[in-house]
Amino acid sequence: MQVKRFNLVRVKENEEYKDNDFVAVEEPLNIRVCYEKCEDFAIIMRTPGDDKELSLGFLYSEGVINSIRDVESVEQVKDNVVEVRLNKPVKVRIRDLIVNSSCGVCGRAFLYTLNILKSDLKVKKELIFSFPEKLREKQSVFNVSGGLHATALFDPNGELLLIYEDVGRHNAVDKVIGKLLLEDKVPASNYIMQVSGRLGYEIVSKGIKAGIPIICGISAPTSLAIEIAEEAGLTLIGFLRGKSFNIYTHDERIF
Repeated sequence: MQVKRFNLVRVKENEEYKDNDFVAVEEPLNIRVCYEKCEDFAIIMRTPGDDKELSLGFLYSEGVINSIRDVESVEQVKDNVVEVRLNKPVKVRIRDLIVNSSCGVCGRAFLYTLNILKSDLKVKKELIFSFPEKLREKQSVFNVSGGLHATALFDPNGELLLIYEDVGRHNAVDKVIGKLLLEDKVPASNYIMQVSGRLGYEIVSKGIKAGIPIICGISAPTSLAIEIAEEAGLTLIGFLRGKSFNIYTHDERIF
């Protein structure tokens, strides 16, 4: 279940009344990594659903796996537990981590490493304009609760291929990347990623690692996001609203 109904009191100027509303669900997910034995790797606060994709995307972002070929199996052993069995030893030291839905320690593997993107993708600005509305139309849980972030993946023709929602903006990105890993489409050098919120370092770094050459957001980027986008060859677009947007890096991909 991705939403729950709660009782509340609504206050409007001089009026108060009891009511109820839907709220986005946030629950912990225990990701366990198995080679010769299974060990807890991280506990992630997330919106339930698409837990296998989230687990794979997170482990890829953390440098535990380099492709789907490093994975023997992914199994949801309990509602809030996923076990990922690897065919090689884990190079990243396994430890208990609590990753909150606002990000926490996500993306720490990128602090000192950065991919250089290789992509000839070019996209018309008219297609870019259409992305936020297409994303919003498909945000099923947000449209009920108003409490979730979303990440969508588009092809060069503007077709929406994937969309995932979560209370954590970085979790939504990990779910998209996890799905790409399952389909063996990483590096994703011919796609555009659209996010529903701001463009922070953790969002941009995950997209770069997955090989995505264009990332768009409806809100502002951070300074570090712009700096790593420039260095990696990523086209970073912010404040995508209506018929306007800002291109912060590598504008040669947009025409």
